[in-house]
Amino acid sequence: MTWAMTELIEQRQTPLTADDAQHYRRDGSWSGRTLRSLLTDAAQRHPERPAIVGHVTGGVRRSMTYREMDASASSAADSLASIGVAPGDAVALMLPNWVEYPVLMFACHELRAVYVGIPVSYGAMQVLPILRRSKAKVVVIPRGWRSSDHLSLIRSLRAELPHLETVIVVDDSDDGLGDELFWSALDGAPAHGVGPADPGEICYLGFTSGTTGEPKGAMHTHETLLHSIERLTSHIGADTFGDHMVQLVASPVGHHTGYVWCTLFTVFLAGTGVQVDRWEPQWGADLIRAEGITTFFGAPTFLQDMMRTDLTSKAGNPLRCIVIAGSSVPRNLPQRAAEALGAYVAPAWGMTECSITIACTPSEPDDILQTDGSVFAGSAARVVDAEDGDVATGAVGELLVKGPSLFLGYYERPDATAASFTADGWFRTGDTAVLDERGWVSLRGRSKDIVIRGGENIPVTDVETLLFDHPAILNVAIVGTPDERLGERACAVVVFHDGQADDLAGLSRYLLDRGLSKHYLPERLIVQESLPMTQSGKIQKFRLRELIAAGEI
Repeated sequence: MTWAMTELIEQRQTPLTADDAQHYRRDGSWSGRTLRSLLTDAAQRHPERPAIVGHVTGGVRRSMTYREMDASASSAADSLASIGVAPGDAVALMLPNWVEYPVLMFACHELRAVYVGIPVSYGAMQVLPILRRSKAKVVVIPRGWRSSDHLSLIRSLRAELPHLETVIVVDDSDDGLGDELFWSALDGAPAHGVGPADPGEICYLGFTSGTTGEPKGAMHTHETLLHSIERLTSHIGADTFGDHMVQLVASPVGHHTGYVWCTLFTVFLAGTGVQVDRWEPQWGADLIRAEGITTFFGAPTFLQDMMRTDLTSKAGNPLRCIVIAGSSVPRNLPQRAAEALGAYVAPAWGMTECSITIACTPSEPDDILQTDGSVFAGSAARVVDAEDGDVATGAVGELLVKGPSLFLGYYERPDATAASFTADGWFRTGDTAVLDERGWVSLRGRSKDIVIRGGENIPVTDVETLLFDHPAILNVAIVGTPDERLGERACAVVVFHDGQADDLAGLSRYLLDRGLSKHYLPERLIVQESLPMTQSGKIQKFRLRELIAAGEI
C-alpha cells in the first residue's frame, strides 16, 4: 500500500478527494510544513532554550536544549538508517515519558519512516495486533519499566511478527541481549542521505480500538496533524500559553495526546516539555512550581488530581492554561478549576482520527465553559439522526466532523474506513452531541461501545472475549459506570454457569494471565442471573447502565 496522499486519492483508498486537498492548500489550511521542520525551526530560533526536561522514577533529572535535540534527532536518524530503516518503513516506539522519545520520534520523521506509537503500559494482547497490523520493521522499547518486562514481552511475540526485523533497547544494562540491539551500540553511523519529506505523505499511524476492539491505524500526514496544532493555537490564543510555554508532559507519549499535544505542540511553540514517567499529584504540583510549568494537556483526571494538592493556594503557581480532553468533562469542573488554580481551563474534544477539532476559547463568553467549545476555523461539525439528516438545533444526535485535520482512513482497513464515513466525506465520530444556536458543541455520550477511564479507551470487546472463555462464565457485558475522578470505570456484569462462581480478584488474575493490560481490568463485578436482551439476542448495555445508575443491580 502506498503512503503518498496523491496515490491514495487516485486509488480511492481514502475519503479525501483531490478537490478537498486542493482547497485545503489554496486556503492555507495545509501550510506545506513537515513535522521535522518544527524542531529545526525551534533550534534555529532558540538554540539554548531547554526543549525537554525529563524527571524519571528515582529522582533523576535529564535535560536537552533545542540545539542538542535537533542534533540528536539527526544522529538517531542516521542510526536507524544504518540498520535498514528506509522511507515508508514503520517504526514503533513503546517508551515511557523519557527524553529518548522525542529524539527518536523526530528521527522517524526525518527518515520519512512511518511512526507508530504504543503506550508503554500495554500488554501482549494490545501490542501484538498493533505491531502485526502496522508491519513494524523496528520496535524500540525499555528493557523494563515499573513491574513490566518489555524485553520478555517482545520476545514472546516475535514468532508471530514476520515483518519485525530489529528490537532496540534504549536502556543499557550489564545483562547481554540476544539478537536485540542496545541503542548506544548504534552511535556513530554515517549520514543517512534521505531527502526532505513530502508534507502530504503518511507519517503516522495512530492506533485506536474504537467499538470493536480491533486495532485500526488512523493514517495521518504531516499536514493533517499540523493543521490541528496551528488551529488550536489561534483558537485559544498563543498569548494564553505565554511567551515561553512550559508544559507538563504527564500523558503517555505512546498515546495520541502525548505525541501531538504534549510533544509536537510544545515544539511548535518552541516551548519546554517537562516529562514525568509516573503520575503522583503532589509530586506533579511540586514540579509545576519548581519548573515554572504554565500548561498541561490531559484528561479531566489530571485536573481533578491537581485540585486536591496545595496548588490551589495559588502561591507560586505559574499555571496559565490547561486543556482538558480525552473523556467526559464534568460541566462544573472548568470554572471551579479556573478559580482554584488561577488558570484558563479549556474543555476540548478530539479523537485520534481528527486530533482536537473543538475547544473552548477565552474570546467567547464564559458560559462556553459549560460546553465542549466551538469548532476550529476551517473545520465543520454536524449533528445528525439515524438517517444522516441534520437534527434540530439543541437536539441530540451523532456528531459528524469534516476538515483539514481529518485522517485519510484506516491503514489496510477499507471496510472500517467505509463504515466510518458518509458518502460525502463526513467522519462518523460515534459520539452523541448537541449543537446550539451559537455553534457550541456539547458532548452527551457515545454510541461507540467503549469505556473511557481517565482518558484511556478500554477495548471492551477484547475484555469480554477473554471473559467469555472463562470456564465459569455463561454471559458477560462490560459497561462504563460514572466516576467523578476518572470519568468512567469498567464494570463487569456477569452471569455464571449454575453452581460456579468467581470473584473480582480471581477474574483479574485470569485476565492478566492472558496478557490483558492491568489498566483494562474491570474494577467492579456485578453478578446477575440474566442480562437484558433485545429480541435479536443483543445485550442491552444501555439498560444495564440505567439499572446500575438507579441502584437496582
